[in-house]
Amino acid sequence: MRKNILMISALLMLMACGGKKTQTENANADNSKEAEAKEEIVGLINDLYAAEAKNEGNIDGRFACSGWRKMVDAVEAKDAHLEEIGFFNDDYWTMMQDSNPDDFEVRDIKFEQLDTEKGTATVSFVLYSSIQTVPQKFTLCREDGDWRVHDIIRFYSDFDDVESSFSFREAMQSYLDEPLEEASELTFANMEGIYDSLDEDMNSESRICLNDDGTATWSMIGSLNYTEYTYTISGNTICLKVKGVESEDDCYDYDPDTRTLKNEQGAVYYRQVED
Repeated sequence: MRKNILMISALLMLMACGGKKTQTENANADNSKEAEAKEEIVGLINDLYAAEAKNEGNIDGRFACSGWRKMVDAVEAKDAHLEEIGFFNDDYWTMMQDSNPDDFEVRDIKFEQLDTEKGTATVSFVLYSSIQTVPQKFTLCREDGDWRVHDIIRFYSDFDDVESSFSFREAMQSYLDEPLEEASELTFANMEGIYDSLDEDMNSESRICLNDDGTATWSMIGSLNYTEYTYTISGNTICLKVKGVESEDDCYDYDPDTRTLKNEQGAVYYRQVED
């Protein structure tokens, strides 16, 4: 009986040692996977900004996930219908509005979340250059065996100088959900007003008056003489024709953003705000 007890005890000890060995091996394997994932992600971020510093193309195709690329394509397709600046006002990877500097350096990389089984990660870092220092955060996913950027988290200071952040993917989705505003059609009624050309000192020099009945006048500021016109509207183009005289139309393109009339010769007339 005593021998049996000793044999059972020995077997239990061997099983316990084997279990501990398996646990240790599993922990080492997990640590190895995490270390490998971190190395790949750090490499991706450094490669991304090395490419940006060289102003290389196809950054999204090389470093972002397919979901990000599809959303960017959808935003740019919506922007194509706008006359003014659309959703993107800068390079979302660098926050630069002009060309990128050639001295980007990624600093203070910190892993806030990493799950190698699910293939997700959140990494914060500081993007340094000679022009500006930008805190950034990426969420990443593992796609087709490679780590790729899933979202960009951007930081900013609000009106109270309190730091806040926003998700680019959420902001793009909200933008895409907004109905596309149709440009209002130009009519005699909404184009009625006074439009002045300005001299170098920004003083009014000459004036076009558009009336809501399709008539117009042109005059020099301070002069009692004026020329009478009728005008037509075609899209954003307004053409003035001198009354009672055979002459070519004087056509102007109207810019709703700057509220200006501009003809082929480059003369610009600015819509005046009535007191």
